[in-house]
Amino acid sequence: MSLTVLLLVVAAGALAYVNGANDNSKGVATLVGARLATYPRALAWGTAWTVAGGLAALVVSSGLVKMFSTALVSGGVAASPRFSLAIAVASWAWVLLASRLALPVSTTHALTGAIVGAAVAGGGVEGVQWALLAGVVVLPLAFSPVASALLAYAMHAIFAQPMKRAARYCVCVEKGQRIVLAPASGTAQYTALSQPVVATGDGAECDAAGFQHRLPLTTVAHWGASAALSFARGLNDTPKIIAIAVLVGANSAVPSASLFVLGALMMGLGGYLSGWRVTHTLAERVTTIDPLEGLSASTVASGLVLAASWFTLPVSTTHVSSGAIVGAGLRGGASAVSWRTVSTLGAAWVITVPVSALLGFSIYTLLW
Repeated sequence: MSLTVLLLVVAAGALAYVNGANDNSKGVATLVGARLATYPRALAWGTAWTVAGGLAALVVSSGLVKMFSTALVSGGVAASPRFSLAIAVASWAWVLLASRLALPVSTTHALTGAIVGAAVAGGGVEGVQWALLAGVVVLPLAFSPVASALLAYAMHAIFAQPMKRAARYCVCVEKGQRIVLAPASGTAQYTALSQPVVATGDGAECDAAGFQHRLPLTTVAHWGASAALSFARGLNDTPKIIAIAVLVGANSAVPSASLFVLGALMMGLGGYLSGWRVTHTLAERVTTIDPLEGLSASTVASGLVLAASWFTLPVSTTHVSSGAIVGAGLRGGASAVSWRTVSTLGAAWVITVPVSALLGFSIYTLLW
């Protein structure tokens, strides 16, 4: 492996790390905001499912790899390690800064901007497939937050009463019976717990039966929706990040499978160790999230991102999940949303593409 390829693999791993730090929050923010999980537990949950999604992307997301490696660029500039390295460093720098500032920005936007900037630096204005960029990348990115906000608002309005009725039911776990095993000598004892008994019923039935733990069905569904969104995020983001190294890696006999594993693991590590800043912003600074609103937001966001991954659409998990949280929060009226925070997030989204493009152009020019 040449030094250039090694630098590129390290850069891709660093980008995956800061992506996890910024994006892990998108899958678990509603759990924290609804007070269903602590920050450490939520981040661990999101990390596990993000890594699973990243590994699954090796099988089902080859279209996104092609789009973010060669499809958006004309000519042979995409085959240059200089091009890939400029994209990786530019995207990493912007997402790292945003994560430090607790701003949930789009890695997809950052990568898109960096690709455009580096392509223009390497091949001129004609080096970019502008029509494909507008139709396949820009429109889904712009449309996704609006769609998720409207769907989350509508879903809460339509299913609020059924969800409230479902909240009366719970999954009940019976207290495990302690089993004491004594050896023949009688000098020591070993204890274990029997298998818990799981049943479904309303709260009164659980109390009457002497069950120890209760989880409302809506809470179980919320944890499931959070897992689906985290999985979808890993599925959609990993191929975009790895795409910058796949082409050069293939020319250097670096297996693409190992790059996907590296990306998934680094994404998970970044989310678990450094994801609390952005999680705090989405969980507590945008709107007050009640459990049913959080369930609506997570369900809508996970559905949209999973569908986008299936149809090879590079939507931003940031935009989808943030839009869904705002849409669900609007059920409490416009005053329930912190528009100051939303405007700050919107400004960060708007400048992501031009800043990343400028960085990509500058870094490409400075390299070699």
